[in-house]
Order: sequence, then structure tokens, then C-alpha cells
Amino acid sequence: YTIEEIDKPTRGTRIYFKLKADADEFAEEQRIRHIINKYSNFVDFPILLNSQEVNRVEALWHKQKSELKEEQLNEFYKFVSNDYQDPMGHLHLSIEGSVNFKALLFIPQTAPPLHLRHEDDRTVHLYTNKIFIQDDCKDLLPEYLRFVKGVVDTEDLPLNVSREVTQSSPAMVKIRSILTNKLLGLLEDWAKNDPAKYQRFYKTFAPLFKLGLNTDFSNRERLVDLLRFESTVTEDGDVTSLKNYVSRMGSEQKEIYYLSGEKRELLLRNPNLEYFRKKDIEVLLLSDPIDVFILPGIGQYQEKQLKSIDKADIDLQRDADETERLSENLSKSLIDVFKETLGDRVENVQESKRLVDSPATLVVGDSGMDAQMEKMMKMFQQDFSGSKRILEINTAHPLIKNLARMNLADSADPLLRKAILQVYDGALLLEGSLSAPSEFVQRMTDLMVEATKG
Repeated sequence: YTIEEIDKPTRGTRIYFKLKADADEFAEEQRIRHIINKYSNFVDFPILLNSQEVNRVEALWHKQKSELKEEQLNEFYKFVSNDYQDPMGHLHLSIEGSVNFKALLFIPQTAPPLHLRHEDDRTVHLYTNKIFIQDDCKDLLPEYLRFVKGVVDTEDLPLNVSREVTQSSPAMVKIRSILTNKLLGLLEDWAKNDPAKYQRFYKTFAPLFKLGLNTDFSNRERLVDLLRFESTVTEDGDVTSLKNYVSRMGSEQKEIYYLSGEKRELLLRNPNLEYFRKKDIEVLLLSDPIDVFILPGIGQYQEKQLKSIDKADIDLQRDADETERLSENLSKSLIDVFKETLGDRVENVQESKRLVDSPATLVVGDSGMDAQMEKMMKMFQQDFSGSKRILEINTAHPLIKNLARMNLADSADPLLRKAILQVYDGALLLEGSLSAPSEFVQRMTDLMVEATKG
């Protein structure tokens, strides 16, 4: 190249370029304007196109926090996210050290689809020295935080950085770690100092946020502390943390109990709750389908084992003064008839310690899945058969006592067999897994006919 003096009235650089025949679009004003807006919208000096300034948006992430007003932040969020609502909250960072970057991140009011990413999704944009590098940079945050929107600007990446480089760059790995740590810190602050705001966040983003428990093992303990659940002691719509649950546990309680199902009102009618309600023991109510997968994975919290009350092996103690039950002989004889009548419908029939007001309930063996988990598996696998359940009968219940008397009088009585099938189907109905309701209704009609004979 050569350098020479020229006569020029103003400062600046003039660049001439020639377009190939098939690149005429780059001479069109709209195309040039689009390129400037995308790649150089935030540069410090004005860019003019036909004497009109094109880049008018200010790089707010380079300003001090004290200089920014809420209105500015809200407008900037709408610009970078293409959203029409104000954000739920924001995080403004200026990091210097082993890696240098500035960031302005936002948590929106609404969640993206759980399993789908749209090609026009705008999440976190990557810049270097205010020059655009990459849209929707998926390497800046873990998948479970992909609802976060905003801008990250670093000096530690070259302008011509490729997607492959961003994935493997040590600087990007450090930036990702710092951003994740700071965002979790923001959520922890909300959870501690603004529970209503955190509950609003959790209600919106929980299905996506919980995925981090199975992917981000370095932050697993922090994520577990940020989990929230309804329980038998919370009001409808309110939630509790595992930490608060443990703080309310009695001195003799050794496990954290939970029950999974479709919605709160159905869970509260589940017979398996009766013992815990009588003993005033809190039970977590899991109505989010993903909870049945993540709770068993947590295993324990503060050395307290998490235990489904649907499990047959749960350790329960009877009261010494409870309602009189069937004798051991009558109970065993009736259980044998139950087993004979139900056949391979169930894994086993046994006397229950957990029932107080209901005649029977279905529970899960050691290796079996909760009913809610089985429903989820059937959604993914049409031919999934699940495991057989264990039927527990309440030998203090009047109905079971009446069946025992019928069995003593005539164990082959068809009415006894019909009643046993009805007890079993009733247990299926209560847990929401009755597959043959027409048979249930017909049998109920037959039993009512028998009961109303003159």
C-alpha cells in the first residue's frame, strides 16, 4: 500500500468498494441500514446514510448503574428482546479480572416454550467493544436459563469470532460461569428479600428452571434451595422451600414426605394423606409433572431422605388407642379372598397402617413408579405398561369389617367378590387411573340393586 497527503476539508476515512454482479442488494439503502443497525448500532460515533444518522441507540451496558433510570432500562429491554412488556427484573454487570466484560441482562414476564426454540428467539446478544458478534448466543448461559434476555460485551474475543470458537473459548467458559453465578445470586436475593416477586418468577419459569438440577451439577445445591412446592400447610397458591419445610419438622420426623398428582385439590383428597393429616405431619404436594422426576434425583436434603408417601415401605407407627381392627385371623382370611379375586391386577394385598377414614388405597412397591410418573411415561411411550400396585385395606373401616363378616359366612358369595372389585376400582378412581369406568358404574348399579331389595 502507499500513503500520501491529500486535500480533505474534514477528518475521517473514506472507503470505496466494488460489488460483484450478484451482490447488488448491498447497494440498496434498506439493506445497508439493516446491516448498520445489526452490527454497529451501539458504536460511539455517528454513522450517516444519505445524511441521516442511523445508529441512535445508546449502549446502556457501558453506563454506570446510578446513571440509568427504570424507563431507560425498560425501553432498552423491549428493543433487544422484541418484547412489548416491561421486564420482571434486570442485572447490570461490569466485570474486570481474568476476563473482562459488561452485561445488561433481563428476566422477562413470560416464559418461552419448554421444548421448542423458535429461530427468531432473541435471548442474549454477544458484542465485542459494542460491535455485534452473535445473535441468540446459546453458549453464554446454560439451557435452563435460556429465558434470560440482554447483552454481553467483552473485549476478550476477536471481531471475527466463529460459533466454534465461542464454544471452546476459555473466555466464554469464564463468562458463562460468572453470568450463571450472578443470575442465581439475583434469584436468591429475590427469594430472601422479596418472596412475592420470587414466587411470581418461579410460577412462570419453574418448568424450565428445574431442568438445571439434571445438568448444572456445580450449582445443584443452590438450585435445590431455590425450589418451591405447595404443601399441606400452605394456602392454595402459596409455596414453601425445602429449608422451611425442614424447619417445621418435628423432632421425631426423619424424612421429608411428598405426594405427586395432577392438581392440589385432587392430592388433598388422596387417602394416603390420612395418616399424615392425623399426625399433623406436613407433606409436599407435587402437581408439576417434572417434579416426579427431580425429587427422587435429589435423594436427600440436610440429611433428611425425601420419601413418597405412595411407597409401600414407608415407616408408619399406629396409635395404641386407635379404632379396633379385625382380628389377625379374620384379616388374613379376607386378604386371601382379596388376592384370589383380584388375581394379577395387583402385586399384593396387605393391611394398611396409613389409612384412617378410607377403606383402601393403592401404593407402590420398592421398585415401582409413582402413579403420576407412570402417567408421564405413558405419554412418551404408548406401550408402557407400568408396574402392578399393592392394595392396602383398612381393617378398622366398617366396610372392610362387613366384608370380613360376609367372608366368614360364605367366602364364595358373588356379592362379596363384586364388592372387592368395587373397592379396588374405587382406589383406582381416587388416584386418577381407573381405565374401565363403565364396568365400575355397572357394578355399582348391581350392588345398589342388591342393597335395596325388599
